[in-house]
Amino acid sequence: MIKAPRQEILKNVYAVILVGGKGKRLRPFSTRAVPKAFLAVTKDNLTMFRRTIERIRKLIPSEHILVVANKAHEKLVRKDFPGIRRENLLLEPVSRNTAPAIAFAAFRLRARSKDAVMAVLPTDHYIREEGKYLESLRNGIRFLGTKKDALVTVGLKPTFPATGFGYIRVQTKSAGARPGTVYEVESFVEKPDERNALRFLRDERYLWNTGTFIFTADTILEAIRRLAPDIYSVLERHDDIVSAYAEFPDISIDYAVMERADTIYCVKGSYQWKDMGSLENLKEILRLESRDSVTQGKRLVKVL
Repeated sequence: MIKAPRQEILKNVYAVILVGGKGKRLRPFSTRAVPKAFLAVTKDNLTMFRRTIERIRKLIPSEHILVVANKAHEKLVRKDFPGIRRENLLLEPVSRNTAPAIAFAAFRLRARSKDAVMAVLPTDHYIREEGKYLESLRNGIRFLGTKKDALVTVGLKPTFPATGFGYIRVQTKSAGARPGTVYEVESFVEKPDERNALRFLRDERYLWNTGTFIFTADTILEAIRRLAPDIYSVLERHDDIVSAYAEFPDISIDYAVMERADTIYCVKGSYQWKDMGSLENLKEILRLESRDSVTQGKRLVKVL
């Protein structure tokens, strides 16, 4: 069990927001033209992407927020984030999953600041307790002040036996300790069946994997160089990454790096969280937001 230091290093921290995911399980409500990041499902009628921007602005200034998105969605990004700087909008000509997207952002950030810290954030998370969420990010950022080569993720104590989430097993039997503590990670666990999900719920060593990461740009690029050379070689061979983007493999950062790297750590968060990746979770979010919807059979077609 490792306690994060108190010193702040926020001045060199950048948020990297990944606007990905095709939202196939939410179709026809989600489409290729308007993927789930740009859906408005909360009562304030803001898109999930806009809510992500507004949330992280309370910790990181707008000029330090980068967005990685498909070029086809540039207008949607600019509509929700009209003040984004040109150099902070990284447009992918083709979608290649989270590992290439993170490599792209890290490569650009390292050129900007050799000590840049990246907080990598998905856009399909419904978070009700923003203060606790932001404190989890602060704890991960502070931790890098004492262990700069760490790859940090954020985990949450399971509240039900979820079979739709990945899990993180931490190297301690005391994961029931206070939120904010940082633990060494033993392994990443794929989405379990019902029997194992119930076992994970009872075992305090298992936390939900939120897909939120914190590391320096230099550290993640070095990990990619060692563990995902097919990605790193594209970065090395091309000055213009965008034109060579199709050469990247289609692979997640979990598979490419996190599941095989050393020095992996996990901040235990305590905020309420839902991943909008399934119709069941979307319906639960709508219920919490007191919003009605129109369905056709088992498909959701419109939010009222």
